[in-house]
Amino acid sequence: MFSLRQVDGQLEGTEDKRWTMPFVEIEAAIFSFQNIMKIDNLEGLVNLTKLQLDNNVIEKIENLDHLVNLTRLDLSFNNIAKIEGLEKLTKITDLSLLNNRIKAIEGLDSLTDLNVLSIGNNQIDDLESAMYLRNFGNLRLVNLAGNPICQDPEYRPYVLSHLKHLKYLDYRLVDPAAVRAAREQYQDELMEIEENEAKREEEAKVRREAERHAEDMEKANLGGVEALFEDMLAKDPEYKKLKEIPNLLDTALAEFQEKFAVATEEVKTNVLGMHGKKENEHANWKEAVREHTQTLDSRARNLILTFEHSKKHMFRELQADPGRAENKVRPLLERNESLKDELLELEVQTVTALTEMNAIFDREYTELVETNKQHYVVYFTQVRDLENAFFEAVTVQSMQLLEKYNSGELEIDDIRDDLRVLLQDKDTLLNSIQGMHDSHTTLIDASEDRLVTSEVKGAASRVSQITAWERQRNRSRITEIWKLFERNLAEIEDSAVEDVPE
Repeated sequence: MFSLRQVDGQLEGTEDKRWTMPFVEIEAAIFSFQNIMKIDNLEGLVNLTKLQLDNNVIEKIENLDHLVNLTRLDLSFNNIAKIEGLEKLTKITDLSLLNNRIKAIEGLDSLTDLNVLSIGNNQIDDLESAMYLRNFGNLRLVNLAGNPICQDPEYRPYVLSHLKHLKYLDYRLVDPAAVRAAREQYQDELMEIEENEAKREEEAKVRREAERHAEDMEKANLGGVEALFEDMLAKDPEYKKLKEIPNLLDTALAEFQEKFAVATEEVKTNVLGMHGKKENEHANWKEAVREHTQTLDSRARNLILTFEHSKKHMFRELQADPGRAENKVRPLLERNESLKDELLELEVQTVTALTEMNAIFDREYTELVETNKQHYVVYFTQVRDLENAFFEAVTVQSMQLLEKYNSGELEIDDIRDDLRVLLQDKDTLLNSIQGMHDSHTTLIDASEDRLVTSEVKGAASRVSQITAWERQRNRSRITEIWKLFERNLAEIEDSAVEDVPE
């Protein structure tokens, strides 16, 4: 237990009052003026939203990672030299580091919701360090007063021009006219900064879209499909040599890549469509389960409410006329038994219905999975055919190049010695082409096996989760019914005993 002290507000003649409460319930803690040297012993305060550690002798920010719900943190008037240890406190909106020994504005990157930052009376002496705060779009109040940078005549216009969303600077309301003047003063610099920011934002947007697309492809079990052609070449050691031989791969590879892309777009369309159908099937199952369980749960609640009404009525009768308690209680005991049986029967109906719905879902979902498996088979069959056609075309082209090279019609002066050896030895060249083909085929086969296996496992996992959920739901409901029965039984029996005349 965590002890707190409360004074009732009277000036004299009152006693101190104390109470205890579980750590997990505490939302605010104040440890000001306690001569604390090290932040420690805050375990269990996981729901803390406000923490005051001001006016102590703390030298390092540490041991706060578990306080992930903090929104306000006051570390003012300590001996802190560096901003650190705040990476996990992403919900902080108000941070005070006033009156410390901090020399640099840093370590706040994860505090994206930061609204108020007080870091005055420290040792910050680099005016440009204020630029670090430009990335905090929610920052509205900044206090830097008392730092060496404030002695710079350009301090206020520099900060006002570079921190776009400030409403208060050093506890003074920001004047829009002063902001306009400051921005005009730093116009050229700001233009370059904003251009770079726009460029970075566009790059970040492209990355986010690429990440979302990759996630969507993984969810649809299409991971790696779009990169299969490039991976096939990148992981092929023979391709790296053969591509250096002029006119050997160019034409066949271009045709291979074009047709490969068409086949890949087709399988993406088909599998993404099936993924949508699978998700719809799952959503329809959840909705059907919700509707059915709501209906039966409503009937169960009505039965329980009716019984509770009868129980209260009987208790009132016993209080008014305690005589013959046993005769009055017996019907309610029988009704409690009937209630249990009726609730168990409703649960049997629920289990029966859910079992049927789960079987239907399993059947429908499995059909979609089987269709998807056929899409993979068709796609990889096409890919193998394209690879075989590419292999044959390259083999034919290699024979023509060998013939021209040996007859002197093909002059290649700047070719590397190892490639020249290939053109001088038919078997060596054909073996290299065969090695390229084998490498491609191996990767194609592995990719098909991976996707088909993943499709089957994904379906089995979803069905297994549904089955496990239903078993757990049924066990919990049976337990609830028996606990209700036993609680009612105990209350009825206790009431009968209490009301028996002495």
